[in-house]
Amino acid sequence: MKKIFYLLLIAITIITACKPKTESVSVDIKAEKDSIAKNLDKMYSAFTAKDAKTFLPFLTDDCLYCGTDSKEFWDKESYSKFFNEMSADTLYKAPTLTLNKREIRLDKSGTSAIAVDQLFVSGWTEKVPLRNVTHLLKIDNKWMCDFVSMSLVPHNEDLEKIFHAVKE
Repeated sequence: MKKIFYLLLIAITIITACKPKTESVSVDIKAEKDSIAKNLDKMYSAFTAKDAKTFLPFLTDDCLYCGTDSKEFWDKESYSKFFNEMSADTLYKAPTLTLNKREIRLDKSGTSAIAVDQLFVSGWTEKVPLRNVTHLLKIDNKWMCDFVSMSLVPHNEDLEKIFHAVKE
């Protein structure tokens, strides 16, 4: 009985000693948020400039891109096709995006984040903001988007007018 007890004690000691040590990763939250903000600003500038070569590499290969229309659910391949066609259209002038608010939430490991940007879009309307929600992953030390959702977010006091207008 003593033999079994000592063997069990030794086994527990060995298992406990071999348990991997978890090191806490030190993340400079401010620097990461600044890096994300700069990437988003570059994306918006590239969008306005119709610069597909700059814009599209910010999207992961499995990115889901949701536009402002309820039918706009694109993977990277279909969004790239759409963006390239839009960029090649000489009659189309891309709107200018003006940042109104930005909130970036970084996970504790510093490897993923959600960014919520509220923008005004010249050429569309100055009264209804556009909200762009982006999920970002840090891949090879670079922030990339694997999910983007753009939606118009009217003020609550304007909702009844909108409901009335689309009723007809």
